[in-house]
Amino acid sequence: MTDRDTRRRFLTTSGGLVTLGLAGCLGDGGSDGADADGDDGMDGNETDDGMNEGDEMDGGDEMDDGDEMDGDDEMTESATVRVRIENVASAEFYPADTSTDGAVWVTPGAYAVHEGGNPIYELGEPASVGLEALAEAGPPTGFEGEDGLVDELGASTDVHDSGPYTPADTVADPNDPTGEVPGAPPIAPGGAFEFEATVAPGQRLSFASMFVPSNDVFVSTGEDGAALWPEEGDPVDGDVTDAVSLFDAGTEPNAEPPGTGPDQAPAQDAPDQGDDEGGTVRRLSDVDDGHEYPAAEDVVQVTVTPT
Repeated sequence: MTDRDTRRRFLTTSGGLVTLGLAGCLGDGGSDGADADGDDGMDGNETDDGMNEGDEMDGGDEMDDGDEMDGDDEMTESATVRVRIENVASAEFYPADTSTDGAVWVTPGAYAVHEGGNPIYELGEPASVGLEALAEAGPPTGFEGEDGLVDELGASTDVHDSGPYTPADTVADPNDPTGEVPGAPPIAPGGAFEFEATVAPGQRLSFASMFVPSNDVFVSTGEDGAALWPEEGDPVDGDVTDAVSLFDAGTEPNAEPPGTGPDQAPAQDAPDQGDDEGGTVRRLSDVDDGHEYPAAEDVVQVTVTPT
């Protein structure tokens, strides 16, 4: 079975909803112009596009103080940024006889623009239902019949912009044997996701993708997320990888080395197949399972660019 076929099978066996929820892909693996299907409305225009002089006066010759702007006397400043998550892992980090042929893969995931702490997890607390699904099997849309991480973030009052980044956002995958952007797999080393998000001063970015192969390891920003726009200054333009770490969801034991266990994606026959661990979310560096993992900066590179 080819690497491409295995990655397609991975998303299929991780639940049919993944194929349905994440269907679609770019026709050109090198295109940057149509890489964010589903983010069409995120063009920074949720603030008032501009008020014609006099619109606030409601036809009157005199305005009572404070009434002329109808609450819009201070329009919220916003901008659109492009986020790129690239798989920079080695294609030979693990032995060739592992389930990924030695490579590290990164699944489609979910992102959030927020104030305060990372809304995806809380260290020392059990993972949410949506995070469990993503960390164990990959789908940001969740297991069938349950809310996914995308749903949870969308319902959070602390989140200002959120959504999935999907195979439609894949911009390159040089390790795909056909030379095409695949339909719905994780990205192999050299592949990347790109999506756009709307941000305002003081807001931060958090995201999560499954680390494959593993039982329940995921890559995410730290507890504070990654700065997108300081209160004083301009939107971030550059590398924010130093805000990223690897985490263990605490939902399934790391019983075997990565790429060798039957309960690990992509080798498992069904999602949620392994034993329940009943643990909490921890940094992977704090988990002593005796297995080998790369550093987070050797898995993904994350860059932010104002558009």
